[in-house]
Amino acid sequence: MPNPFKLTVQPIVLKPGDVFLGEKPSEVGYWGFVRSRSDYEDELKVISSELNGIINDLTKEGYLIVVKPIIEVSGMDDIMNHADDLRSVHVAILLPIAPANLYQYPERSVMTALLSLVDYLVIYDKFGGHIYAGTLFAPPLWQRLSSDAPDLARRVVLAEGDLGLVKSAVRVVYALEKLRGTTVVMVGEPNYDFGGWTTLARGVAKFGFKVRHITYSKFASDFEARLKDPRYVEEAKRIANDYVQRGQADAGIRVKYELPEPDEDRRVRAGVYYLTLRDYLSETSGSDWVTVNCLSVNTLGRVRATPCMAFSIMNDGGLVATCEADPTAMVIHYLMRWIANKPVAFYDPTVNIGEGKLILAHCTSPTRMRGFSEQPFRYIATTHHESNTSVAPKVLYEPGIVTIAGFSYDLSRLIVIRGEATGPTYLRICRDQIEVKVSDAAAALEGWQGFHWVMAYGDYVRELELLARLTGTQLIKVT
Repeated sequence: MPNPFKLTVQPIVLKPGDVFLGEKPSEVGYWGFVRSRSDYEDELKVISSELNGIINDLTKEGYLIVVKPIIEVSGMDDIMNHADDLRSVHVAILLPIAPANLYQYPERSVMTALLSLVDYLVIYDKFGGHIYAGTLFAPPLWQRLSSDAPDLARRVVLAEGDLGLVKSAVRVVYALEKLRGTTVVMVGEPNYDFGGWTTLARGVAKFGFKVRHITYSKFASDFEARLKDPRYVEEAKRIANDYVQRGQADAGIRVKYELPEPDEDRRVRAGVYYLTLRDYLSETSGSDWVTVNCLSVNTLGRVRATPCMAFSIMNDGGLVATCEADPTAMVIHYLMRWIANKPVAFYDPTVNIGEGKLILAHCTSPTRMRGFSEQPFRYIATTHHESNTSVAPKVLYEPGIVTIAGFSYDLSRLIVIRGEATGPTYLRICRDQIEVKVSDAAAALEGWQGFHWVMAYGDYVRELELLARLTGTQLIKVT
């Protein structure tokens, strides 16, 4: 089972000097509202309430987050005294109520001191009736840092007066840290059609995840051993029969759209495929991610099955199951799953400039794409399109706003498209098909990256903009 990951968040407050912490409001030297101890203490309560609201919202969505007690910083000694604890922090949220002398030059700034200790830094300033003095200092300091040390500056998010941006930043950092701590189980070679070993090496170097490799021959041997084991066969039948039963359809629909119902042999093989991959994940410490080079003759030709049903079940259950051992798309698939915190689908994209739309298709898809606790989409249980083997869903997608993303083969560019899904199509292509209207289909075509793209229901463009900046990735946006 995957190890439970918890994001560690550390709020830090730049504390005003004593002249602004008296019983009476200071009459000189202030910029902003903090003029007395009561001002400061009241604002600490507001800060705690606002941050707790963000964390409570994210916790309800399923994120596991630990928030440490607020650290008050009035001098560099305070940073150094907390250094050991800060090294375990994923993201620090800095609230510069006062600039002090810690907020001037990158070489001696609290900003860079913190970047030497924590993974990411969010600076939250406020406006209106509560104007922080930090609003004068954070942007120019960050700009200078961007010039002198861009590798450090890209790990900073300036959330000037925008509490929603703080929340988005926590989502993105959660996804990045979750990715860094996981292991992908990869059956077969990384697909050379989509970047192969070169892209995989780049992904490991850039994002820090680990890979457990399983050869084609081991997978086939394990599959065949389970296919001969009555206990596995019985469980495989139960899982597949339940899946097919929930995906029943009128015989006329099946004939009209060429969607055959899987027979017993196909069901058993689909179920055994699922159980074999489930066992690999169970024995791989910390893994919640699997991918298979499933259409290789070394696997498909020998086991006569695909993981389409297995991947649908796994993605609906919170795991990340990525098709075809695509080392390019699998990274954004994992990140989108945790940015959206819901199942994300993986597709072959096509662009129709004339009608201003995309058609996305593949032979597996989650059904709980509106969220794990939401009603799943209906589907028709059928077979894998190209091989007519195994069990695969045809998901009957519902309308809604969606976000589509795809990396370049070298993982240096990311295309992000916001569109409006109108529902399923019934073309002679992969089983799961969805039509998406977009604002500029030509721009989507011209900005094309990689081969496969992923799609989540909801608008996550802002989060993907942050993802691109935090990882030093060029963003290509079509919205």
